[in-house]
Amino acid sequence: METFNYLRPIYYLITLLLIFNLLYLIILNKKLKINIYVFLNSIILTVIGLVLLFQQGIIIDEFNMSGDSIIFYLSIFFIIITIISALFTFKKSKN
Repeated sequence: METFNYLRPIYYLITLLLIFNLLYLIILNKKLKINIYVFLNSIILTVIGLVLLFQQGIIIDEFNMSGDSIIFYLSIFFIIITIISALFTFKKSKN
């Protein structure tokens, strides 16, 4: 059975953007307003990744293919990075 992995480059791009957002929140956190925008950007990227995971499931079901486990693990990684970003954003805003 063929594996559907055509969305993998999009997931790699979203992962890279989420890591850049997290690094900004950890290293370059000078202004509160920008931190909130970066955190909202992380949430939007995570939602896009989860919607792509859902759409991939529909495509896989329609064409009777098998799923890509790497994309599932990357989706879990998106959620973890977003939670860590939230911790850094709200930790800095309380100080």
